[in-house]
Amino acid sequence: MLERLIRFLKGPIASASIRTTGVLGLRLLFQAGHLIVLARLLGPAQFGLLAAVMASAMLLGKLATFGTQYPLLRSTAQDSHTEASVLSYAIPTTLATSSILFSIFLPAAYCLIPTQLGFGIWPLLAIATAELLTAPLITLFAMAQVGRGRIASSQLIQTLPLGLRFLAATMLLATQSDQPLQLYAALYLGTSAITLTAMLSTKAANPPNIRTWRAPRLIELKEAAGFGVMDIVTAAPSEIDKAMAPYLLTPHLSGLYAVAGRTAGALTLPVSAMMLSALPRLFRAATPGRDNRLLRHTILFSFTYSLVLAMALWWLAPFISHLFGHSYASLTEIFRVFCLAVPAMALRVVANNTLVSLGQPLKRVLCELLGILVLIISASALSPYFGVLGLALSYVISQWTITASGFSIVSKIKQS
Repeated sequence: MLERLIRFLKGPIASASIRTTGVLGLRLLFQAGHLIVLARLLGPAQFGLLAAVMASAMLLGKLATFGTQYPLLRSTAQDSHTEASVLSYAIPTTLATSSILFSIFLPAAYCLIPTQLGFGIWPLLAIATAELLTAPLITLFAMAQVGRGRIASSQLIQTLPLGLRFLAATMLLATQSDQPLQLYAALYLGTSAITLTAMLSTKAANPPNIRTWRAPRLIELKEAAGFGVMDIVTAAPSEIDKAMAPYLLTPHLSGLYAVAGRTAGALTLPVSAMMLSALPRLFRAATPGRDNRLLRHTILFSFTYSLVLAMALWWLAPFISHLFGHSYASLTEIFRVFCLAVPAMALRVVANNTLVSLGQPLKRVLCELLGILVLIISASALSPYFGVLGLALSYVISQWTITASGFSIVSKIKQS
């Protein structure tokens, strides 16, 4: 087992993963710093509400590309000259879908979000514009980079807005602004706009001439729609709990839950890096035997890595809680419940991406829908009795449900 792990670490997937993990390590640093600074800047109650809005916008934003980034990835991985032809319908599809989602999200969020915590229309407008109009285009261009084998470059592009937001939050914390949420919302939107502008000006994004843009054909639309549904359903189990938290918990506890959940989620970034590096090869793979070896190695790496990280989080939980300030002193117990989910979160990434590479996005959707159903039912049942720990435990149960069902389907496909 150890020998297999060492051989895998010396292989091409691991080499690409290490480069990508270096970029994602920078992303992890920015994400951790941004999370700590923003949580201290806003306080648990306002941070919990902001996290719910951002989770809802990011979740809906997954549908904005209508799944066109996956045909773009596959096509570019097989032949880089096909990038322009896919982008010719992917860009207008993304712009049209984004506009529709924006017009739905903004009034709905304004009606549902409580106003007593100083959450006016401007933060909603800024977040909606960034996540529903700008971020989908960034995702589309970054996925083209992945298809060309430039995984680290694509992740660096997506890391830029996070780094800028970390700097913005740090600046606001240092200046002790009277209206930190309103100013942060403006900077949040500005960072996305800067990133997209930088991509276009440096040719990191190569959109085809607008005259070549066209509506997708029916067969292209059906294929992309399957991936689009898959994308939003895949993101839902990791975001819907943060969106539900303000309605199941007090504002203070929802903020604590959001901090713990985001921290645990960041631990799986290297596994995401590995699967991003493996995806082009999985799409190109011709022999089932090669797929099986690669799958075994990725499972072995993911489980080993996540187990070590879960143990580290358990022991370091009191220290990490201290970093967020005295208002977050009770984070330790929540962190330790999330430790039980870390191995499942890592293995879920492997199972989900394997199903995509096997051309089974709808079966991946079924696994995620099962997890969402389990999350909603268990959260509704456990939160009234166990509070924030009950919601965290519901998340653990949901992640293991998705992982088990995903690998069950992969196993049946491989044996058929």
